[in-house]
Amino acid sequence: MLISGNIGEKIKDLREFYGISQKDLCKGICSQAYVSRLEKGEINVSADLLFMLSKRLGVEVNFFFENYKSSRSEYVSVTMDEIKEAIHNRDYELVEEMVELELKNPLFKENLEGRQFLLWHKGICKYIVRNNIDEAMFYIDEALSCSLTTNKNYSQREIEIMLSKAIILHLTNKFNDSKKIYIELISALNKNIYITDPKIFVKSYYNFVRLLVKLNEYDEAVKNAKIGLRYAKKNELLFLQGDLYFQIARCYELMKDYIVAKKNYQLSSYCFNLSEHNELYELAVENIEEMSELDAEIKLDKS
Repeated sequence: MLISGNIGEKIKDLREFYGISQKDLCKGICSQAYVSRLEKGEINVSADLLFMLSKRLGVEVNFFFENYKSSRSEYVSVTMDEIKEAIHNRDYELVEEMVELELKNPLFKENLEGRQFLLWHKGICKYIVRNNIDEAMFYIDEALSCSLTTNKNYSQREIEIMLSKAIILHLTNKFNDSKKIYIELISALNKNIYITDPKIFVKSYYNFVRLLVKLNEYDEAVKNAKIGLRYAKKNELLFLQGDLYFQIARCYELMKDYIVAKKNYQLSSYCFNLSEHNELYELAVENIEEMSELDAEIKLDKS
């Protein structure tokens, strides 16, 4: 099956955007001469080669044209969706069971993207279920090693895996290691032109801000929280807006600017109330009252 159109032009645009050479793009896939002729529009590309080139560039095949479905098997796709659902429900024991079973499945062994997904979630389970940080890092790094991209670009999936790694390092008090990964993944996030889930932007900034607060880097935390807020507002992610306002408020509280802290706790309470997250709403309200008391004490001391 041959695919024509402006595929070569799009491949060249992506390659040059990321600064990837033709040699790096074609390594293990095809010849450099083939890529050169493809980019010039002299030849058509076969479906299987386009699939491999798209993975190397970190995008899905349908980036190049509409109405194209991934060649991933339906079973692999459905299984991955079931694991995502179990993650959403925080049923990590079920996730661990499914991952261990499917890692033995030949369908996943033959599907690099699917295998990467399983190794990633095995790493998450090793930390959450087994409390084993070393094995968690091992499997997450194994997942990242399944990459088909280059060292100059990251796919959406790889950015998500890096985020999991950064969060686990933060939770295990490896703050500097976590910060290095956040800086790398946020750089990759802002460079990737094919992020389909806006929540990845917001969650990345939110978790980076939490780390910066832990490191007492309050000004930097506020700056990154405001960037995350822009994405959250643009995509109407109300609950995540509440999370970010709450982190900004924490920064100002720790800097003893209780008036600004109170304002941001109020904004977070509005978001939590509207998104029906009652416990967080009540926490924000408690903090609002506390900021009022602290501000009153300061005014009393000055009088």
